[in-house]
Amino acid sequence: MVASRLVSGYRDLLPEVVAVRPPHPRLKGSVMAYVGLDLRLSSPLRRRSVASATPMLVIDFESAVRRVSRLDGTAGAASVRSPVSGVLDTPADVELSGHQFGIGVCLTPPGMFALLDLPLHELANTPVRLADILGERREQRLVDRLASVPCWSGRFDLLDRLLPALLAAGPAPSEAVIHAWQRLNATSGRILISALADDAGVRRRRLEALFREQVGATPKALARILRFHKAFRLITDETSEGGFAAVATACGYSDQAHLTREIRALSGSTPRILRP
Repeated sequence: MVASRLVSGYRDLLPEVVAVRPPHPRLKGSVMAYVGLDLRLSSPLRRRSVASATPMLVIDFESAVRRVSRLDGTAGAASVRSPVSGVLDTPADVELSGHQFGIGVCLTPPGMFALLDLPLHELANTPVRLADILGERREQRLVDRLASVPCWSGRFDLLDRLLPALLAAGPAPSEAVIHAWQRLNATSGRILISALADDAGVRRRRLEALFREQVGATPKALARILRFHKAFRLITDETSEGGFAAVATACGYSDQAHLTREIRALSGSTPRILRP
């Protein structure tokens, strides 16, 4: 479900997206979508990035420039080539310049953990260079192999062949984390954390510790972001006829004021401004 929403929404939101495809079914549960990026900018482009529960690996074929300014006033990230980003729990303004040319790999948190073999709380709100994880030579070999393929479908096919082995070589995510992530995702965050832990067969504190390592945020923080994204989709859906009070009810907010506070905190905007 999430993959289909990603695939259908990227081209409308991001002008640099020129191709999108789901991964091979054998990557289900780890990879959600591949995104082809190609936009040459003659002047900087600024956009708002909202909170996200979807880790992203970008493989730059050229030295794209991205500068991030977080809205909460904390320091943002400087320009990072081939950035790897984890869970984002705060909105930010992103300035793009240069040639945005490469591939974005949208992962699930368990997939990112298996692929990178490092605690994901280190990536929360702080993108790092892929080269710092793989090493300069391995990163460059990956870039060269993908960039040498002449079409997007061929590049996505290559990732379908490369990623299973890379995921298998990494640490296996906890079954409790996989189960809890799937439940959170399926309910758009509308589940009690105590019930989530019971379903996963672990104590709440143990689940929180596992999530910090293998997801990058607590179950409660993930639930908040997923609930926000359901509200965001309903508000920005041009075919939706319900009012903001109906959206608040559908997403589990106590009232419209609660919805407005959460939308502002996680997107830097308000429901009224977001509605088409």
